[in-house]
Amino acid sequence: MAPAHHLPKPSRSGARFGMSQNFSVHEALSGNAEGLRPEAARSGAPTQKVRLRALVIAHDARAKGGVNNFLRIMRRKMRSRVDVSRFANGRRHLEHGRAQTAKRLLHDYVRFAALLARRRFDVVHLNPTLDLSSLPREMAFAWLSKLVQPKAKVLLFYRGWDWKALDAIRGSSWKRTMFLATHKRIDRVLLLSSTFKEALVADGVPAGKIHVVSTMFEGDKLRPVLDRVPSKDPAALVFMSRFLPAKGGAATIQAFAEIATDYPAARLTMAGDGPDMARLRALSHELGLDDRIDFVGYVGGETKMELLARARLFILPTAHPEGMPNAVLEAMAAGDVIITTPIGGITDVVEDGVNGCLLGSADATCVAREIRRYLENPELAAATSARNREKAWKLWESGVVADRIAQHYIDLTREQPA
Repeated sequence: MAPAHHLPKPSRSGARFGMSQNFSVHEALSGNAEGLRPEAARSGAPTQKVRLRALVIAHDARAKGGVNNFLRIMRRKMRSRVDVSRFANGRRHLEHGRAQTAKRLLHDYVRFAALLARRRFDVVHLNPTLDLSSLPREMAFAWLSKLVQPKAKVLLFYRGWDWKALDAIRGSSWKRTMFLATHKRIDRVLLLSSTFKEALVADGVPAGKIHVVSTMFEGDKLRPVLDRVPSKDPAALVFMSRFLPAKGGAATIQAFAEIATDYPAARLTMAGDGPDMARLRALSHELGLDDRIDFVGYVGGETKMELLARARLFILPTAHPEGMPNAVLEAMAAGDVIITTPIGGITDVVEDGVNGCLLGSADATCVAREIRRYLENPELAAATSARNREKAWKLWESGVVADRIAQHYIDLTREQPA
């Protein structure tokens, strides 16, 4: 396996610029949000370079999760090409009940419309999940964008995908009508899986406006960790995800129980938090694995990278409606063998038998069988590790992906109205 310092260098676009991780609408309206230069616009003073202005709509940047990590990295990496501002929407801390949700939604829409009325943007970038709870609320931003600022291009990036929700839309004439009418107003759709594209095209969304893209990993943070941890622990396994029943945490622990006696040096790290935490801890205790399984909670930054750098196997037997889990790309970039399921965009990233295993079933027995295969064959694990690292750094390092997203913005602004 090539040493970490031989990896291709990530793009340093915008690395010297400091960035806040949250965007205040009050700052935007007063002209103080990053990327906005109202004083130049008011005075007509010349600027050195007029960059494209993009407004990204997403949850509060303080919220944990892969989508916010992606947006934080994206903004920093494309800063030299695009002025990116952020509009925070979504559920707030301590928000409870339908009345509070309705009030907050109305407030978000009013703030959003006021922002568009005051400041010009070239691209408005939405980040919904295709589900019946959030999609209608997110789509309202697309309609508002075209109403208040019709010249702005609207880009929709589906970050999650629920096939049951799509079936419900197809089964209702009014839902399908609204779904297609909204997509007609949208100028470009980004997806994390080619199967998602096939579904939208089958439902009448023009193929020409749909593009399959990927998430990313933060190369400039992973590189120094790989330099410091040049070799892997051959018996280290890691599960890294939000602890939800459908994510496969229980199957991972049960699979580890099946192989634990035969591999006394093996250890499993469960990284994450969420509503399934108590059940998973109880299962570990019930199986007598308290001294072999480490629950480390939510991890980020250097701690996360070091866990992935030391692990040999990354396990995620998910049945959740995934888009493309960032952790899979990060694990591949760290040289982990991937044991996961063919869900969402994972099938566009992980090739079965080449980058690890795409499980035919997410039950514990199947997971245990694949763990054994790689623990019993260190040469196979090492070869897979090297392939994964090379592939990830070439295709999904943050500078590479941010440049692709920036190019989508630029291409959109050059398109002529249909």
